[in-house]
Amino acid sequence: MPVLHRTIPALLVTLGLAASLTACAASGAGTTPSSCDRPGAASEAVTATGAFGEEPKVSVPAGLTTKGTQVSVLKEGTGREVEDGTPVLIEYTVVDGETGKVAQTSGYSGTTAPITAGAANYGALGEAVECAHVGDRLAVALPKSALSSSSGTAGSSSSTKAEDAVIAVIDVKRAFDSRATGTPQLAGDGMPAVVLAPSGAPGVTIPSWDAPKSDELHLLRKGSGTKLTAKDTAIIKYTAVTWSSDPSVTGSSWTDGSGAQAVPLAKGQVIDGVRNAIVGHRVGDQVLAVVHNQGSTDVYVIDLLGAMPR
Repeated sequence: MPVLHRTIPALLVTLGLAASLTACAASGAGTTPSSCDRPGAASEAVTATGAFGEEPKVSVPAGLTTKGTQVSVLKEGTGREVEDGTPVLIEYTVVDGETGKVAQTSGYSGTTAPITAGAANYGALGEAVECAHVGDRLAVALPKSALSSSSGTAGSSSSTKAEDAVIAVIDVKRAFDSRATGTPQLAGDGMPAVVLAPSGAPGVTIPSWDAPKSDELHLLRKGSGTKLTAKDTAIIKYTAVTWSSDPSVTGSSWTDGSGAQAVPLAKGQVIDGVRNAIVGHRVGDQVLAVVHNQGSTDVYVIDLLGAMPR
């Protein structure tokens, strides 16, 4: 299933950000978990003025350097804590610590698709929001050498020497559940069996009999959130498995590094079988959908986590 809403572009293409970066943000002062990066001289040197959720004016000392990844909370939020696997809506500004110039922003239009904390495809940006709280404004300082996929230190958040820094100022605007939270429902007759890992990731067992001739839907978990309509862009996680004698996973946002997806529900934006599994269902639902498409039959397990702001 493709990402069909505006995604966050590759962060700092001009500075060569590698998707394998591993950084982790601090939460509020005095409550930083040991697994999260802590403030340091570089992140503490950053200031950002302006209203939360709007593009800030970021100031960094000329020639700023850092030893590894550092994270400071510039403004503390009071919202929910962001955990591994949590989809979040953010706005961000990235500054070259060497020149002090803005290299990239999210656009601050409210249309950027969510990132998922800890998801590999978002690299440092995805890791930096983990452990934060909704409402936080974060200053993340990263060594520039760690941003190059050609560097031997790519993916490292620690360094023994000071290096030129890259600064990301991130506003954590909203967080969604990391998995469907609805009430479990009775299994459907003749449907594939679904078991959940502790993270919520589904495992699907395809039965030995043939798939039904037409598309089918079955509610695995019944949520109580907002009902999704054709005007929404749904935020989901999914796994798709072929219904065949030799089943295979054809896609999974749980395991491919992409995390939650933003799926427009207007007609023609996504295949009908998937669209029908989402429209009319509620946030918190988990839906099993048998979908026929282009000669193939796939079983989708879809967690409905929320909707983009309109």
